[in-house]
Amino acid sequence: MIEYAVIPYVLARALFRGARWAVALDLALLALAAYALSSLAAPSIALLMLPYALAVFLVPRGALRGYAGIAAAVSAVGAVYMAQPQPHLKALGYLLATSAPGALIAARPEKDDLEALFRYLIVSAVSNSLVIAGLSSGGPLGSLLIFSGVLTELAAFPAYMWAPDVYGRAAPEGLVLLSSLTKLASALALMLMPMSPSAAAALAVGAASMAVGNLGALTSKDFRRVLAYAAVAQAGFAAFAYPIDKALAAFLIFADAVGAAGLFAHLSSGGPRWAVWALALNQVGAPPLIGFWPKLVLFIEAARMYGAAGAAYLLANIALMIPYYARLASQSQPGGDPRSAAAALASMAVGAVAPLWFIHVLSLL
Repeated sequence: MIEYAVIPYVLARALFRGARWAVALDLALLALAAYALSSLAAPSIALLMLPYALAVFLVPRGALRGYAGIAAAVSAVGAVYMAQPQPHLKALGYLLATSAPGALIAARPEKDDLEALFRYLIVSAVSNSLVIAGLSSGGPLGSLLIFSGVLTELAAFPAYMWAPDVYGRAAPEGLVLLSSLTKLASALALMLMPMSPSAAAALAVGAASMAVGNLGALTSKDFRRVLAYAAVAQAGFAAFAYPIDKALAAFLIFADAVGAAGLFAHLSSGGPRWAVWALALNQVGAPPLIGFWPKLVLFIEAARMYGAAGAAYLLANIALMIPYYARLASQSQPGGDPRSAAAALASMAVGAVAPLWFIHVLSLL
């Protein structure tokens, strides 16, 4: 169904260049993608489209600001293709979903931004190659290749060093979509791709990613690199949750995507002080923000499946996140731009009504 809407969308986007019409077209295609995903997979998966809708508004400046909506829409279409049963459509969907947001890294025509873009494109090519090879191979080897490709895109251990390298070179406005939509596309791949890695491997990757990410964030001074290492830690939570339930892993990245996009928007153009604190608390997992609920379920399920040691390890890594997110919130510059406030309000609103929508996710466990 969505394939019939893509060409009219592209033509209409080329004809109507006004900001209002462009935003309306972007949101219309995103709504159609959410409906298609809920029909192909599960109704609750439509909620994962929220960061895509926010992305239309969150890029505050830069030469490619006007293309944020297009990148979000193309990425959402890719997510729909990943939900299709045919392997070639899954491969195409993963390529679209991860590459489109990454193309906006070069927000400024400067050497560092272009280097960041090309470095990310190399990583993305490796990730996509692994996924395509896995879809072609099938079986245990194919499952391992797909899982490795998705974890590479998520910047999980051991393929994590590209994240601080790329984030540390690009402007914050160029990282709004990279830090959120590419990660969310990988989270959707965790749900929609045919893979079943061993629980021991997923737990090992998750545990190592949490430790490395937190230690890197604690020792970094540049806030872009802090958030890059924080993304490694958040990927670790998702990998740790994957043997428990695929949907839980995806919703952990979903909560991180909302906060990361808002934080990079704040680093780019400022925003209310309360907003950056709310977003930082969301990343840690403080109630009643959206980041609290999946981490709570992960803690409960980890305690049930892995005992006190697994639960204690999770709590220790959550505690390690508090100092660097607090440092970011207290030292970042405030401003009058409302974009970070919009992301914070979205986290508050969705988190406040989580008992209504998260019940379905719990039913999957």
